[in-house]
Amino acid sequence: MGSATNRNPARRLDDASSLGGLPEFRPRLTVVLVFLTLMVAVVGWRIARDTGARRVDVLAHEAIGMFDAAPSTGAAAVPPDAAEAEKRFRALAGVPMGFPRDDVDFVPVEVRRQTFAGRPAASLRFRYAGEGYLLVVSARDRLLGAPALAAFPEGSFVSGERDGKSFVLWEREGASCIVVSEVDVTLAFDLVRRLFT
Repeated sequence: MGSATNRNPARRLDDASSLGGLPEFRPRLTVVLVFLTLMVAVVGWRIARDTGARRVDVLAHEAIGMFDAAPSTGAAAVPPDAAEAEKRFRALAGVPMGFPRDDVDFVPVEVRRQTFAGRPAASLRFRYAGEGYLLVVSARDRLLGAPALAAFPEGSFVSGERDGKSFVLWEREGASCIVVSEVDVTLAFDLVRRLFT
């Protein structure tokens, strides 16, 4: 029945409290608080790691590298028309993607299979109003790992600039898509909204 703690303030010993009126040292409480602090830090780190910001940076960097690479030497001398490019692109990507067929500013240059983020993808080099663009599309389940997992909500866009190039990344109809160009990011974003969404 005896308790080892001295709870009566009148009987408290002078050395039972620390300097400055701080409460007496409780090792169990200290261990619990340190453990909880470590748990919160680990959970916060995992949330920050899984937010997708790093993944978007890696995808943008790789797409910009693909944009900077010269077109393949086997590119056709005469660029394909939009209908032919759409048909070939759909066969390579496995994702329905429509290209503007009646827009004279849209000129497909090359459609080819790519490896993007270590996964199979299809790319389309095209010119729009004289500016060069690269569109890369990969089925979501192939690029992000699981069919139900999306890097960001459907219909959302992530845009930015890296190394003097602009990019717009979005997901639609089971696919992850990115467009890269040297034009201003607002122009690239407007082009994506008008042509591909």
